[in-house]
Amino acid sequence: MTEQEKAKEWYSNQQLYEMMVDLSKKLEKTNTEMAKTQTMIRDYNGLRARLDRCEKDVAHVVAAGKGGKEMWGYIVGAIGVVSLIVSMIANY
Repeated sequence: MTEQEKAKEWYSNQQLYEMMVDLSKKLEKTNTEMAKTQTMIRDYNGLRARLDRCEKDVAHVVAAGKGGKEMWGYIVGAIGVVSLIVSMIANY
């Protein structure tokens, strides 16, 4: 290479090599961060699925509790009706 051709070059071979090494280090760091992010997303998705199941179970338990309370209302009402009938029969 002549001096004019060297002057036209933007970077020397050493500078290009150093830039490639620096870029390689940055890519390794980025890959490590992406692996961590991927793990965090997988863990989040697992937690989200567990939370959905827990919410469904809680809704089921609450619905069962409400049904039980309504049932006791019917039982108390039926006892009242039965006692009314028994008292009417006893008064005859």
